[in-house]
Amino acid sequence: MKKYILSAFVGICLFFFSCEDFLDVSDELASNLTIEQVFSNVSYTKRWHANIFNCVSEYSQMFINPTGFQNPWPSMCGETTVNFSTLKTYMQNGFNAGSASFHRFAPMYQYIRQAHIFLNNAQPIGNALDNASLTENDVKRMKSEAKFLIGYAYFSLFELYGPVPIIDELADDSKTQFDYGRASVDEMVKYIDDLYQEVLNEDALPITLRSANSTGGTTENLSEMARPTRAVVLAMRAKLWVYAASKLFNGGYAEALELTNNDGKKLFPGKDTKKWTTAKQHLETFLSFAETQGYELFTIKNSDGTINHSQSVYKVFQDYNKEIIWATGVTYLNYGNDGSYLDRRCRPRQIFDGFSGIGASQQAVDAFFTSNGLDIHEDPSYNETGFTDIENPCAYQKPQIDKQVFNMYVNREPRFYHAITYHGKSWHIQPSSGWTVDMAKGGNNDNFVVNREHYTGYLLYKRNNQELMQTGSYLKNYARPSIILRLADFFLYYAEACNEVSPSDKNVIVYLDKVRERAGIPGYQKLHDTGVKTNLIGNYEAQAKAIRQERQVELFTEGQRYFDVRRWMICDPGQEADQSVYYGMNVDGVKTIPPGQSGSYFNRVLTRNLQWTRAMYLYPIPHEEVIKSPSLVQNPLW
Repeated sequence: MKKYILSAFVGICLFFFSCEDFLDVSDELASNLTIEQVFSNVSYTKRWHANIFNCVSEYSQMFINPTGFQNPWPSMCGETTVNFSTLKTYMQNGFNAGSASFHRFAPMYQYIRQAHIFLNNAQPIGNALDNASLTENDVKRMKSEAKFLIGYAYFSLFELYGPVPIIDELADDSKTQFDYGRASVDEMVKYIDDLYQEVLNEDALPITLRSANSTGGTTENLSEMARPTRAVVLAMRAKLWVYAASKLFNGGYAEALELTNNDGKKLFPGKDTKKWTTAKQHLETFLSFAETQGYELFTIKNSDGTINHSQSVYKVFQDYNKEIIWATGVTYLNYGNDGSYLDRRCRPRQIFDGFSGIGASQQAVDAFFTSNGLDIHEDPSYNETGFTDIENPCAYQKPQIDKQVFNMYVNREPRFYHAITYHGKSWHIQPSSGWTVDMAKGGNNDNFVVNREHYTGYLLYKRNNQELMQTGSYLKNYARPSIILRLADFFLYYAEACNEVSPSDKNVIVYLDKVRERAGIPGYQKLHDTGVKTNLIGNYEAQAKAIRQERQVELFTEGQRYFDVRRWMICDPGQEADQSVYYGMNVDGVKTIPPGQSGSYFNRVLTRNLQWTRAMYLYPIPHEEVIKSPSLVQNPLW
């Protein structure tokens, strides 16, 4: 099957004689550049190469008109709500193939084409003594990065749409119509896997960003934070095979099994359990490599050497650390009082004009474990009947005691307190008069101020910096890495793969418990040994559910759950991740009425009905592309 990249397909000017869409130069200069001129100039070559990196998803921007390359996914899978832009009512109203907003399709082919042009044309320029030069080693690394980014771009298309056309050569520029059939799942996985293997074989990427320094420690080269390393390639290869082995892409989506190209070629395979064995092998390769290279779950230690669990689960998102495999320096997290950035969007409106803009669902709140490491439905000490005074672990100056907090939020795990702002929680830095969030009707952060709604009685708190306050001498800005891949994610992938291959594999529990240990809750081995929970270890279904819940909690709002619940296929009404309903507290209720009574704020209510359909297991290919591309078939049920 001959495959090409056709510029007309992407609808963006990428012709040989006009480079203004890809070079940050004046129109006058750009209009006079040829491809030959671009790749004989160091600055232009670097800019061309750098623009390919725009294919990389960035998971910090989840509010201000996010695109399919950012993080609308929490609001599309029941983790959050937002009170602004398309996302505000997106899942309430539903969408079709013509109105779907969060695409990667056409732009991704633009970046793929640009990478191929780079591979065909980039060359060493000058010599090492010149003020500006590109050496053979520079170009070798940049070409390996371009190949990796082609593979990454195809994976990003795959996880959202399923298999798509593979177009790996440059088309005759005179062709005017994109008309290519889709690859099959197996073809697509092999193509991406082969690209990753080629990059690994070339051995042109640094092993990690870490290098030894003069003091005997190590230093991270953060100026190259976004550039892939060998660690990133190995991690992405392992993730690719986890997806390939998962139910959605591995015989579990009945409607997709009937999908064919116009020539009758089947696109989705039947179930092949051996794919989980392959995924497990690639995860083991990556995890062994990561261990030898010093990657580890981030922890902060107390003076006695024990883990400070609260600070560990908070700080992992605040500074670049040894858990991070890949991150960007995108600045959506940087500024405390700029409306474009996350802190202000998550801040209650009474705290220096917070926007109170990102709410969290009751389903997310309920998923967090109790301090005993148990699901709220399993822990006999959990109750929702009264109120208790508790210390706020997020406070800048401790102790900070919150009075009469609803027992739903008492004795929960550290990840909960650093992820959710709930009724009765004090802000991490207190105004002189003191301040506690009141989400009930008539409260200081109720749901009745236009464009300051949270809808559910909760605000997202995760990633907020607890030293920021827009007053006095407090910290005003704090730059945080925008994480793409981190080690905890892969520990949980590995537990999942081990469970799928052999539920009796001890590593299922070992790797689950590594994540739980950092989080400050008892591991499943301890719960088993103490007789608290004896029906899980070795039980495939129980372990699978435990892995799913751990991923839900650990990776909350990191852009993964949207894809997880779809690859697991647990989204239909009545299923574990039912995507048709969205719950919260009764924001129309008042706090003076006790829990359980009519009119009380402290009652769960159905906040929204969502327009889930089985078609949404895969995102629709843009209708406009299907219309103009006779060989491009649409995803099932759209």
